[in-house]
Amino acid sequence: MFSTESWPRPVARVWTLGQRFQKFLVVGTVGIIVSQVFLSLLHGLMRMDLTVAGPVAIAVSMVATFILNEMWTWHDRGTGRIVHRMLPYAVINTVGLIINSQVLVYLVQEQGVHFLVANLVGAGFAAVWNFMLNNAITWRA
Repeated sequence: MFSTESWPRPVARVWTLGQRFQKFLVVGTVGIIVSQVFLSLLHGLMRMDLTVAGPVAIAVSMVATFILNEMWTWHDRGTGRIVHRMLPYAVINTVGLIINSQVLVYLVQEQGVHFLVANLVGAGFAAVWNFMLNNAITWRA
């Protein structure tokens, strides 16, 4: 195991944040896969309207990513009742969902981008928002 105990505190904090962000990206990749699968099923296969299918697919992926982030990304910071982390996570990620959905719909309807590609772009914007706020609020040190 790699130890940062002898490092200056600011350097160790940046290192730890970088490691945590890498885990967050892996979890986010799983979330994107879940979102893409549900979006393909709901919109691509079942022809559900994109403005409904997008948020539903993203919401399902939010549940999956909360569980994975709780168990892995921030496993060392999750103290107390899980509901105390679920509520801020839901609020923060709902804003992320809105960001993702708005980018998705805009790129598809206004720019003619394929809906799965547009969803990936939206997820990228939402990921930055979600990580920064969840790290600072949901799983604060």
